[in-house]
Amino acid sequence: MCCSAAAVLLLLAVLSARTQAALLPHHISSLIPILQSLEADGTPDIPSLVRSLGGCGTPVCHTLLGDPPPTPTPIPEPWALLAHLLHPNATAAERGALLAPDGSTVALAPLFAGVEVGLKRAAGRPGPIDQPYASLDALYAVTITEALGTSFLVARVNGTAALGPDGCWDDVDNPQNFTLLGPPSLVPHAVANGAMDGVLLGTRLAEDPIPLSVLFRRYYGVDNGIARGWPHSSRRRRDFGALTAVGKLEEEVAAMLRVLRGLPHTHELLEEFGEEEEADIARRAAREFMEVYVECPAIIPRCMWGARPYRGTPRPLSPPLGSIYIHHTFVPSAPCRSFTACARDMRSMQRFHQDTRGWDDIGYSEDWPHGCWSVWVLRRLDPGLHEWCSDGGQMGHQSRWSPHGLHPNDSHLDGAWPIRTPTQ
Repeated sequence: MCCSAAAVLLLLAVLSARTQAALLPHHISSLIPILQSLEADGTPDIPSLVRSLGGCGTPVCHTLLGDPPPTPTPIPEPWALLAHLLHPNATAAERGALLAPDGSTVALAPLFAGVEVGLKRAAGRPGPIDQPYASLDALYAVTITEALGTSFLVARVNGTAALGPDGCWDDVDNPQNFTLLGPPSLVPHAVANGAMDGVLLGTRLAEDPIPLSVLFRRYYGVDNGIARGWPHSSRRRRDFGALTAVGKLEEEVAAMLRVLRGLPHTHELLEEFGEEEEADIARRAAREFMEVYVECPAIIPRCMWGARPYRGTPRPLSPPLGSIYIHHTFVPSAPCRSFTACARDMRSMQRFHQDTRGWDDIGYSEDWPHGCWSVWVLRRLDPGLHEWCSDGGQMGHQSRWSPHGLHPNDSHLDGAWPIRTPTQ
């Protein structure tokens, strides 16, 4: 208790919410002491406070979760710090997103909305009983299905992407600005991550409510002395898939579309679609979401691990490829236990290949760090061909485990076949 209180006091002493909030790293580790401070002050409903400061504010969230508390004037310092993490820049395309220790980016609005549902269920508070809202599973509605259904509707009408893209932070050690890697959809990767975390943690809290600062520290692996393996958040795709069947997600999206048909801001989008087309949208939305965010591993783009530029001009491959090599690298042999450590290893290998070997770039296309449930992009794809750029007709993958006692884990074996080719 004293250590937690000391951490909170140190944060509040160093970072004045009104004058130095811009210096607060947009990292999950910045959120933990704010939650500790709110809990120490006896803040009764932190997730609804997040909504009042700029979290989920859609009509569906309002109906399912109720009115958020009013914002006091002047706003307390912990509230102001939390508001800054939710809305650091009103003009940014991606707001309210934080970098997690596993290297993923998490949107706070769907995360806290799912947490709020879990806490309400633990307290025995029933959901809406009036139709059409009574047909919704509130946990999925406030985290993913409203955004997912609306995004696929907009994509169907405008011919735009319904999922993605990912993005990159300006500095992974002190993240301040997050830039998307392409035109935004209503479900970029950060929203998908936050939604899956919201479902998983909301389910956990409904069964056994614990302080949010403790839950987030354990789940995201913040300052908990991880010695073996990666934090639970790095396995969100596997865990979400185990909890949520594609048929369940399809049913929830279909129920949400029926709700959206009666809302003013989405009624026009659905006017031209009949029941069969509506069902097809729900089917596609569920299947594509599960394919991209559950069946496929997370992709860490080059800009996230700090790759140097390619030297020279890459030559696109001509599919079909003649061969694919999976290389077991020896150095560095020790498994990395965090995103920061793995990124450092990637940069070290690239420097060795470019400066010592004299190659144009790192010699592999992908990497599966030992214990990590994600694929790291080491060589960039040519956007036109959607195939790897290389110096020849092969594609090289490395899977990093040592011959001295460390063996390939499930993430290596699952990813090795079939080989996936991400677009960034």
